[in-house]
Amino acid sequence: MKHEAVPAAGGSKCLARARGYWQRALPHCGEAGCTLARRLFKRARWWNADIRLDGTRYCAAQCFENAMRECLSRISTAALPAASVRHRIPLGLLLLSRGQLTNQQLRSALEAQKESGRHRLGEWLEKMGYATEQQVTAALGVQWACPVLTSGVNPDSRTLRLLPFRWLEAFHMLPLQFVPSTGMFYLAFSEGIDYPALYAVEQMLACRTEACLISGSAMDQALEHSGLQRGAGDLLFEGWRDAAEMARITCGYVLKLGAEEVRAVGCGGYVWVRLSAGQDVANLLFRGPTVAELPASGFESHAVSRRIAG
Repeated sequence: MKHEAVPAAGGSKCLARARGYWQRALPHCGEAGCTLARRLFKRARWWNADIRLDGTRYCAAQCFENAMRECLSRISTAALPAASVRHRIPLGLLLLSRGQLTNQQLRSALEAQKESGRHRLGEWLEKMGYATEQQVTAALGVQWACPVLTSGVNPDSRTLRLLPFRWLEAFHMLPLQFVPSTGMFYLAFSEGIDYPALYAVEQMLACRTEACLISGSAMDQALEHSGLQRGAGDLLFEGWRDAAEMARITCGYVLKLGAEEVRAVGCGGYVWVRLSAGQDVANLLFRGPTVAELPASGFESHAVSRRIAG
């Protein structure tokens, strides 16, 4: 009985079709050196769907953690506290030019600030009764060339939950309104505009931002109210040591929550990682050991992490 040999060309076509099928089933991984064979092996051990980090797809936990470590290594430098901004016209001279302050009052406030080594000049002017809160806020608006909001500081709970509550506390920032149709996010500050924090929000939420100023008392009242409405699932990790540690923690929560999309930014001593799983969102906030301690605000303390909400 004779057997006909299978043409080599036919076998090659079958192999090509099989390879094409698996390449479509397991598309390219963002991890350098992750071949189709490695993707097949890792997929056999990986029960989750693919993970995207800042828009790039990774096929398995190992690939994602490696990429996360590299990403966190880069943004950890950006997370260092930035130097304060110097203005062309100091606050005291602005109030002096407006006739709202005398030379003697300004000198007294500056001496008090120098002796204590604490608080901003505007706070000392208010504390010593030389200027009202409204006058200081209006002068800050001139310094930063931005509008001052004097009323209507009532953000809704959905807008508040777009940002981690501890992030708001750290940067004295208040989300006012988000307009999905235009991608515009309106935010308020009380101690001057923190542009690195605004840029970090734009990167994280893929939006544009517009900032204004409100008084310190309005900010304190709004943040106190916001703390009662803070979203569930936000975690603060204090005193992180390196990018590898943060990557391991992040990967663990990705597996636990079944996250599909991960984004990360760094600013002012903080690294903010946002995990998305469908409509559910969790925020991991890592605070470096060099960041000054903030008030506890009633949060329950843990050995490794502090739960911000939930």
